[in-house]
Amino acid sequence: MLELEHNGFYPLSHDHLEMYVPSRPGIFTLAVRLVSGEHKSFFTSQSENLYRSLRVIAENNWVQMPSVAKEYLEQYQCYFTYFVILQQEYRDEVEKMLIHTSDPVHTLRVINCN
Repeated sequence: MLELEHNGFYPLSHDHLEMYVPSRPGIFTLAVRLVSGEHKSFFTSQSENLYRSLRVIAENNWVQMPSVAKEYLEQYQCYFTYFVILQQEYRDEVEKMLIHTSDPVHTLRVINCN
């Protein structure tokens, strides 16, 4: 059985990456915060090194990002959360679950998240 520990949502910044993100394998999710305070995910991916992958995104290196996700990163203050998951097969399954249970980016309507 796999136990997931949710680590909260943090602003996507170098300071928060340094403080919270380990250089471990896992899954990360990018989100925007709505005026209600709720975080809505718009991108989920897995990585062999969470810190390195999120740092690349924080440095505006969005080459491998979908164009819709790039638009959110350019327009809004984005947040991240992550799950440390060491085994690849578990990462694959959890990534599928998160992608299918969060709102797809094309249906997410942001009115004000700053």
